[in-house]
Amino acid sequence: MDKIDENMVFVLNSQRSPEDSDLLHLEWAVVSQLDGQKTVQQIAENLALNTAEVEEIFKKLVSAELLVLVDRSENDDVVPGELFKFVSHEMTLLLGPVASIILEDVMDMMRLNRDNFDRRRFPGLIDLLTNQIDDPVKQIEFQRNIYPKLKQYLLK
Repeated sequence: MDKIDENMVFVLNSQRSPEDSDLLHLEWAVVSQLDGQKTVQQIAENLALNTAEVEEIFKKLVSAELLVLVDRSENDDVVPGELFKFVSHEMTLLLGPVASIILEDVMDMMRLNRDNFDRRRFPGLIDLLTNQIDDPVKQIEFQRNIYPKLKQYLLK
């Protein structure tokens, strides 16, 4: 593997044990973060690694055949972009133009972005967004408008 992309997701190779390899402390730290959900970027942020460090560690682990790349091309667990547009639109109706900033801030806080937002975490995003709305009446209106569409996507 020539390039480690920040959006790649890895799992441990079930055919090889990291205990059979001579891993350094940071490499063990990376291995302990692998869950088939976190991207390379999220692991780097969790461990406070810079781009060069994380790429070097992942390349070593991949070349030692300890990691397997998760194929996300057929993965239905990522939230489609149109759902984010819908949520942003509904928030904008209630809060005005600041809504898109709030949405991005909450996703940053969750350490996720639109490209890798796991479907199972989307209800948590909606709860956090609801809490950003000060008016209880608008909170209820937001949830009432969001949940039918949310249910449609989550129950596919």
